[in-house]
Amino acid sequence: MPQGAEWKVIHMTHTEKHAAEIVRSLTEEGVLARSQQVYRKVPSQDNYYEIMVLGSEALEAQQLLIEKNLLF
Repeated sequence: MPQGAEWKVIHMTHTEKHAAEIVRSLTEEGVLARSQQVYRKVPSQDNYYEIMVLGSEALEAQQLLIEKNLLF
């Protein structure tokens, strides 16, 4: 990862399964992506998940999510 690169949240979702699907889809397109739970003390089934990419890839990643109809 380039020095000084920052992660940017591009989407939030309520299920771990959907977060994993988004990360997998972005990764398949060559975009470095990750997800993390928003709340530390909330069970995973009740939590929200942030989808993050490098700031330099944020616009491209958002466009891919729209094209693949993954925003719900």
